[in-house]
Amino acid sequence: MAVDQKPLQLHTRGLKLLDATFGLVSNNEWLLNNPEFFSEYKMQCLLTNVYRLDDIPFGPNLDSYFYVYDTPGVPPVMKVTDKAVFASGPWTELDARMADRRYSLFGNLGLFFKYSMATLERHGIYSFHASAMYVPENNELIAVIGSAGAGKTVLILEGLSRGYQVFTVEMLHFAFRDEGLVFFKGALMDNIRIGNLVYDFPKAAERLKAEIPKVDDVWGTKIALDFEPMAPKSDVIVNPKLTFLFPRIEAGRDPAIINDVTKKSKLKWMLFNNATEKIGGSNLFYEKVTCDTMDTPDLMAKREQAMDRLVSGEFEVLRAKTILAAAHNCMEGI
Repeated sequence: MAVDQKPLQLHTRGLKLLDATFGLVSNNEWLLNNPEFFSEYKMQCLLTNVYRLDDIPFGPNLDSYFYVYDTPGVPPVMKVTDKAVFASGPWTELDARMADRRYSLFGNLGLFFKYSMATLERHGIYSFHASAMYVPENNELIAVIGSAGAGKTVLILEGLSRGYQVFTVEMLHFAFRDEGLVFFKGALMDNIRIGNLVYDFPKAAERLKAEIPKVDDVWGTKIALDFEPMAPKSDVIVNPKLTFLFPRIEAGRDPAIINDVTKKSKLKWMLFNNATEKIGGSNLFYEKVTCDTMDTPDLMAKREQAMDRLVSGEFEVLRAKTILAAAHNCMEGI
């Protein structure tokens, strides 16, 4: 894990995420290949946000480039352009000190992830911070949209109890293509509270064939579960009927309060804000390093147009609802 002794010796790696290609360059080869962020299913791994990252040949004509210079003793600096990111600083040292490793260069809430979401938008692929379920007999995609802590996982477990398939547990990507509205499979690994499996959704635990350890604190302990066996075989869904759910799950909330979002302008606003979250949100990394915003006026304008088209009536939206409920009644009447 030590920094290369020859700082001018640069290492490269090519990656592909959906339709976007990235060239990674660094004087520290370890930073470009650390399995903690690229392949191991840990909380900070990129694969808890996206379904797959494919290695491709590095070359001069990739969509974006990510230059990382590991330079001890130099104040950390991050700069962002449409085509490239430049990060210079004592990254090995900062990584070693980092408590929450999600907010690092390659963590799942880090600089590369946020930049990759902006790069996808330049390809016309938009991303909701959402989990999603698929009901194949109705060709219905149920998007559960919300920030961290909203209760997306709770609704996924309820959906599993009903026999639904899981399309993503974290990010839901879509694009307008010649064949229509296309959704792309997202991450299928999630950390679940043992209490939710044991007490709230035993049927979901049974479907997942979850091996539940004996622990003293079932609500304070999470286990990583793979939802791949419960996912559709296809990595894309074309022109599904749409349900949008915006949950807020609170213990003891009974009865549930479920309201329809009837105004297209309100639904568009809610979707736009959510799709902006990962690109235009906080850019503070390593608890001390700030960075330029990933968002631009051009991206925002095109994102607004995409959300407008999504709710325009061109595609079938079965329902959109806000949910204030507990775990046991989180999809009451839906």
